[in-house]
Amino acid sequence: MKTGTRLFVGGLALALAATAFAPLFGVNALIYNMSLADEPVATNFLVIRSATFATLAFFSVNFLRRKRPLSSVAPMLVFCNFTVLFGSVLMIQRSEYDVIPWLALAMIVGVAYFLFRENRAENSVIFRDGW
Repeated sequence: MKTGTRLFVGGLALALAATAFAPLFGVNALIYNMSLADEPVATNFLVIRSATFATLAFFSVNFLRRKRPLSSVAPMLVFCNFTVLFGSVLMIQRSEYDVIPWLALAMIVGVAYFLFRENRAENSVIFRDGW
């Protein structure tokens, strides 16, 4: 892989990771106009944006390491895991204890468990006759 590509993907991964984790520290980093904002943003928007950017950063780093996902379920599993992480932390930080968002998060945990089992099953099928 060329050095320019590695630098571009590495810089992109760094920018995405910084933007994804910034709301955990009370900062709203906006990539499209390269600024930091203090304006209030809906929690559900921040959770989805942070989970999406963290997923993209995760797979960018894996791309640089030449590590490819072994199954088609892996990207959905990573996204669900980041959604649960950012959703729970941001809702606790913002003292949002309504039942409906927590039920939605619990359903995403169920989906993540299902995807984990499917991912593990696909990985075992891929490597069954490998040795």
